[in-house]
Amino acid sequence: MTSMKVLVTRPDAQAKVTIELLRKHGFKVHHQACLDILPVEPQSVDGLQSKQLAMDLDTFDHVIVISTNAAQFWLDLVQDYWPQWPVGVQWWGMGESTQAQLMAVGIAAKRPVMGDTSEALLADLLPQIQTHHKVLIVRGCGGRETLSDALETAGAKVNYAQCYQRKLPHINREQLVSVAEFSPQAVIFQSGETLGNFEALLSGQDWCNKQRIILVLPSARVAEQAKILGYQVLLTSGSASNQAMCDTLLQTIQQQAPR
Repeated sequence: MTSMKVLVTRPDAQAKVTIELLRKHGFKVHHQACLDILPVEPQSVDGLQSKQLAMDLDTFDHVIVISTNAAQFWLDLVQDYWPQWPVGVQWWGMGESTQAQLMAVGIAAKRPVMGDTSEALLADLLPQIQTHHKVLIVRGCGGRETLSDALETAGAKVNYAQCYQRKLPHINREQLVSVAEFSPQAVIFQSGETLGNFEALLSGQDWCNKQRIILVLPSARVAEQAKILGYQVLLTSGSASNQAMCDTLLQTIQQQAPR
């Protein structure tokens, strides 16, 4: 067991499971969201496009759901049009939690074998792509184009259903004081955007010493982002899952323990 103090930065809706897992393993945990997740407006361009794509779901060969947030907002929309899921559509969930959300409503979703990254998904998906295939990527507004670029190069036609938006949260003085009093030793990030928001919102506090604070990061790409920002103690889990993040911290503590 460990008494290390860990700051969780996940959006409010996803933080509870992360916190419970860390506390189960003895970590002291504080939560301060560094990312807000909001649905797109139904009558916005993205909202209307997502609605049309939901109605056209049976025309796609592959549907890729990027995150648990994407699964939540997409399923809220698409279940209105499809009481039974269309046959012939292969679903993909990015990560174990996203896959579990899809399977909970009867969708036989696959997930990447080698990790929770776009590159891992492409390793599994590209061999199955044919030039006439249509692929739908369900995600938040904006984001990396790695999947789309590779799939289009392989001959697929790609559409985006952008069903939620990510926002920089407002942190008030009381919240800043609360984090400072907790004085985290480690901070967990599930995305590069959350890391960027943390840098803007919290990195100026005295407790956030970039030479000593431990950052737990989901991929080598986000670790490189942290390195550019000046952080020096970087742990890469290789996955954004709660279990992978927790295991990465535990392994590091075990390695540092006196023998």
